[in-house]
Amino acid sequence: HHQCHECHRNVPRSKRATVSSMGTVCCVEDSGTDSVGTSKIDMDEREAASPVNGSSDMLQQLKGHWMRKEDKMSLGAIAGNSMVWEAAYKHKPSPLWEVSGNKIKMSLGGEEHTGTVLLKQSEITWEDGEVWVRK
Repeated sequence: HHQCHECHRNVPRSKRATVSSMGTVCCVEDSGTDSVGTSKIDMDEREAASPVNGSSDMLQQLKGHWMRKEDKMSLGAIAGNSMVWEAAYKHKPSPLWEVSGNKIKMSLGGEEHTGTVLLKQSEITWEDGEVWVRK
């Protein structure tokens, strides 16, 4: 057995951890097909299975480099459906997905964080109060 890097469950070697275009599907059967029937999505990720066309639009508009507003600390870049962290953080890229209107979620260290997006100001305000601005 090895551990799936997305959901941290132990999975048999006959399966491989894969990430769908939404970044939420893991432990997919290694059958070479992307059939939804073989995907095991955790219950808490069911909101993430929203239509791809609606969810990628906002993430497209968020792509680029981001920094923390209070101290201008460079955090990394949003590319596609992931936050790619600066090397100093030693984090793997974090999956991002849109949950509703102006809300996104990010998976980091096994926890989900919800952010509110203000596209006009190019800001993301996270539930813990941290604010990111585009560099």
